Amino acid sequence: MTELVKTVLKNDIGMEVTLVNFGARITSVKYPVIDKLQEMLVRYDTTKEFVSDPFYLGATCGRVCNRIENAKFEIDGQQYTLPANDGDNCLHGGDDNISLQYWQLEQDSLTAQYAKFTLDVSDGHNGFPGNVQLAVTYQLSENGALTIDYWGITDKKTPLNLTNHAYFNLGEKSCFDLQLKLSADGFLERSSAGIPTGELLNIDDMGVDFAAGRSIAELIDLNKFAQVKNEEGFDTCFVLKPESEIKAELRSVKNRVKMTVMTDQPSIQLYTGKFLDDPFRPYQGVCLECQDYVDATNQPHFPSILLSPGEEYQRQIVYKFSAY
Repeated sequence: MTELVKTVLKNDIGMEVTLVNFGARITSVKYPVIDKLQEMLVRYDTTKEFVSDPFYLGATCGRVCNRIENAKFEIDGQQYTLPANDGDNCLHGGDDNISLQYWQLEQDSLTAQYAKFTLDVSDGHNGFPGNVQLAVTYQLSENGALTIDYWGITDKKTPLNLTNHAYFNLGEKSCFDLQLKLSADGFLERSSAGIPTGELLNIDDMGVDFAAGRSIAELIDLNKFAQVKNEEGFDTCFVLKPESEIKAELRSVKNRVKMTVMTDQPSIQLYTGKFLDDPFRPYQGVCLECQDYVDATNQPHFPSILLSPGEEYQRQIVYKFSAY
């Protein structure tokens, strides 16, 4: 199927979530703010513009989201070579990745508050081993929670790491004024090319309190970690506290709306959108990409992202919107 199919989930409080089968994407989240529906995401004006989107807006990213060093990895002594679409590295699964595929929207299970997308990816596609069957479901609750469930199986051992790449602004013109809390112990040290060194650094090395709910502008400006200052923002993988139910919270003081993030994923890639470009502006939104550790395929001491035949890949992300 190469036809765009759109569906809209709605609940009784008036919240609307628009989804499209191209990349199994979230293209819009509208939440009632002072009795008026307000867009919560950075988005295009029309659905068809998402087909040529280079920023992964709202997309399901994989087979392996984020970066793989030198676009290669080994499994059981066999090397696999991938497309290098981010300098020397493979980003979000390479060229023609799953965010650029037309998924199937399952009509039989579709309701006003539930949608399921499926995709079969062939052995060798973009260099990855295994015929992989994937499913992403979106469930909208009456209390403003959007639950995303990921599922996958394979017939060969293969890496799998899926996330959603929505840029949140909660109705603001920039992410700088949004207040952010993170429940994290540390973060992955990385090179300037975004590849982890293998070292886990303490979050105190940032020199700012991520539990205090500071604005994103303050978290950047007051940061003591040179890389954040030099790069003028975050593109950082934070390791989450496993005991915390709420892993992150984003607030718009202006619109009196907050989004809490819950997930069983071990980390969040915090990206403040420096490289957003026309028709958007840098820093127009912030990504909170719940995922496994970056480049885990090449870091044997990181938690494994390998999926074997007979196993099921299952992960969950919840974005809950509420007024405060």
